[in-house]
Amino acid sequence: MTAPASRNAGFRVGLDIGGTFTDFALLDERTGRLSLHKRLTTPEDPSRGALGGLQELLDREGRDLADGLAVVHATTLVTNAVIERRGARTGMLVTRGFRDVLELAREQRYDIYDLFLEFPPPLVPRPLRREVDERMSRDGTPLQDLDVEQLLEQAEYLVRDGVEAIAVCFLHAYRNPDHEQRAAAALRDAYPNVHVCTSAEVVPEVGEYERMSTAVCNAYVLPVVDRYLTRLEEGLKRRGFDGQFHLMHSGGGLLSATTARRLPIRLLESGPTAGAIMAAHVGRIVGAPTLVAFDMGGTTAKMCVIAADGLTRAPELEVARLDRFKRGSGLPIKTQVVDLIEIGAGGGSIAQADSLGLLAVGPRSAGASPGPACYGFGGTDATVTDACVALGYVDAERFAGGSMPLDAGAALEAIDRLGATLKMQANVAVGIHRVACERMASAARAHVIESGLDPRAQPLVAFGGAGPLHAVAVARLLGASEVIVPPMCGVGSAIGLLAAGVSFDYARSAPASLADVDWDEVTRNFDEMEHDATVNIIADRPLRFERSLELRLTGQSHDLEVPVPAGALSVEAADSVQAAFRAEYRRRYETEPPAAPPLAMTWRLRASAPEPDLRIVPVVGDVAPARSRAAWFEATGYVESAVVQRAQLRAGDTVAGPALVEESETTTVVGPSDRCVVDAHLNLRIEVGQQ
Repeated sequence: MTAPASRNAGFRVGLDIGGTFTDFALLDERTGRLSLHKRLTTPEDPSRGALGGLQELLDREGRDLADGLAVVHATTLVTNAVIERRGARTGMLVTRGFRDVLELAREQRYDIYDLFLEFPPPLVPRPLRREVDERMSRDGTPLQDLDVEQLLEQAEYLVRDGVEAIAVCFLHAYRNPDHEQRAAAALRDAYPNVHVCTSAEVVPEVGEYERMSTAVCNAYVLPVVDRYLTRLEEGLKRRGFDGQFHLMHSGGGLLSATTARRLPIRLLESGPTAGAIMAAHVGRIVGAPTLVAFDMGGTTAKMCVIAADGLTRAPELEVARLDRFKRGSGLPIKTQVVDLIEIGAGGGSIAQADSLGLLAVGPRSAGASPGPACYGFGGTDATVTDACVALGYVDAERFAGGSMPLDAGAALEAIDRLGATLKMQANVAVGIHRVACERMASAARAHVIESGLDPRAQPLVAFGGAGPLHAVAVARLLGASEVIVPPMCGVGSAIGLLAAGVSFDYARSAPASLADVDWDEVTRNFDEMEHDATVNIIADRPLRFERSLELRLTGQSHDLEVPVPAGALSVEAADSVQAAFRAEYRRRYETEPPAAPPLAMTWRLRASAPEPDLRIVPVVGDVAPARSRAAWFEATGYVESAVVQRAQLRAGDTVAGPALVEESETTTVVGPSDRCVVDAHLNLRIEVGQQ
């Protein structure tokens, strides 16, 4: 099909819906000019704010959505639905005898000293978990055929109870999905209005609890995501859009809306992942071998280590933790995800007195509604953003480019009320800022060290609406010497969406000693996965395939992932795979592994198209009159600080602290002992001085 002539002047849009703000980045494909916009998220219906904000941006730029080549989207919808328990009423069909797997879980306590320990309740209550007669052996051999009549009887009970979605989770379905596939077909024929998914389709991997938990979470959000995407796609279509519509998945690539509807669980970390992609893009431009991405928005801060070979990924994450920092206190999700951490310290994080009467910040957030006290929407709690206004970092009259003036008086009143509660005589705003920065630095330090790097030696790439406000303070606490603030960093995740390529991750579990692996079966599995990718992934450039294998020592439960050679595999491949496993084991644990062959667990394939060539031309503004305002710094207290408009800065310019570098989406704080240089790509390169 030939593209319309108007597409010669086409554009792509990155659209990131966060907890507080929705960010937009419109990139003109011909000129490389980037236009940005921010709008408060509409939590009751995120599509309303997304479509409204997009139209505001188009009207401002005089563009027509019919000229749009692509809309690339990231959303917190799935995460919020699981955390806030706002998903669909969901039922579950399981092999007889395995009704209570979700509650038995791993049979481990995430805090052995807590006598009142709680676990997250399953998303499917016990009455909605129904047993079915069927059985598959661990090698995929049918032991008892599926009783379809009984299956439909159990499903009728669930439908009468009002379920909108059903997860089919049979034992050992990852080895042979036949029973699950037959069950799903029968359910869809009998109940076409009920959403159905199978565990083998969602995550064909060993580990019955993790597989069932992931499948249930997927079913839980299926109707929510389907309704949301329908509203969003219809809204785009009404505005004349007929280009490509992609969503960011947690593994750092793009997938189609069709796939997102079928596997919405893969969207869990789409927003933070987009920011990590932007940071990796910056790392390539400046030639940094490793760096730490620091993304601070309205609800949380995110940290991610960017290695020399790109993003680091993990095969599993936890969501809806009862204790944010304790592994095992949440719901496990088996899906490829960029390895990042989240800290409950965003611009909207609420400052409060803890159980000991001491100042604490987060994880509770004021969100977009009512938001921080300074927003003037009815919020009364003091937040990190209120503290930034009180400390002089944020110009209340010019917030969001002047489109959303803040109420500085309301911010001060909220902080004073908190001070009275805490009986603090000192500057409470300073305390809020210090506590937030200490929390983020502490989490970043642990994450970087666990990645095998020295946090003092890593540049910090700061973005997000609140990232540049806090980056230098966090870097100073880490002992890091450099902060990099990219152009237009206030909407970094939206820009990262424009730098991502289409990709999808496949997996097949086949547990066996590496010495006993059936290499013909492995080759067939990889060929089938590559065929599925070629058929299902729509890309304008040839796909590339990356193979890997997760292995573990016999008797252990922690896996290490190593690369697998391309092409047909034979027994000779075992030597190279075992050598790679031993090398990774030594790197990770600094000790020699046993000589016995490890267990091969899960074979993985990542299919991806090359990332687009992101060519951005930052907008340079006219010279503005010199200004200054008082801002607080650790070494000096309040001191008059130069206010610099970032759009005026050219390559080679220097800014000596104390200074506040303003742009419409954020402000970069440069301390009295710091020095900022603008590099050839218009990044702010801040040399962090130690106070």
